[in-house]
Amino acid sequence: MITKSPLVVVAILLFVSPAFSQFGQVNRVTDLAGQLSREAGNFADASYNNFTNNSRAYRNDIEAVMLAHQFAGASQIFYRMVVDRRRPQDLRDALDILQNLGRAVDRNNVQRSNWNTVQRLMTDISRELSNAPGGGGQYPDSGGNRSGSMSWRGRVDDDVRVRIRGGTANVETIGGTPYYDGQANFSDSLPNRRVTVRLTQQKGRGSIIIEQQPSRENDFTAIVRIRDTRGGAGEYEFTIEW
Repeated sequence: MITKSPLVVVAILLFVSPAFSQFGQVNRVTDLAGQLSREAGNFADASYNNFTNNSRAYRNDIEAVMLAHQFAGASQIFYRMVVDRRRPQDLRDALDILQNLGRAVDRNNVQRSNWNTVQRLMTDISRELSNAPGGGGQYPDSGGNRSGSMSWRGRVDDDVRVRIRGGTANVETIGGTPYYDGQANFSDSLPNRRVTVRLTQQKGRGSIIIEQQPSRENDFTAIVRIRDTRGGAGEYEFTIEW
């Protein structure tokens, strides 16, 4: 029995080590989400204090205060989702929405030091959710290669970019008349990690190409370029898969 004891101890340690690692990752994201919620609340309070001390506020000042408090509320919801152990896709989509709201805050923000802390926390959370096996951080997916697709249709006049990130597709008009009738249908959100996107053109008289693949450098955004060289607007449809 004495000679077998060390082997038993080693076997137990090998069995429980993955569990300890997973719980450590869970606690890491929970701690980061809690910090984010607190820092976002402090940022919102400071924004309103600055607003009340400004006797000649403009519309941009009011918008900055409103956005700061919207972001703080959204950060609290995200923290609750993490604590409730929502499924991985819910957390990735929620973080993507939170980051989009954060970009709107950033455009009107004058409190750089406070906001830099908030941005750092979002970056840390994104890294935790992205880098672990399955692309889901401490909340692993059922497999390491989560696949999906998105179909887009709309009118294009001259030159546009379609930026796909998470579960959203935004159109940037480079040239010609802008149209706002684009419709995107996702089977699953584009992962917040490096994947290879494949494009199939289904309709359109011009060219559709993948201009950029998702990468850390472009915040894991797939960019599709559509060029319509004929007069007027044309109908376009395409599908991307990953």
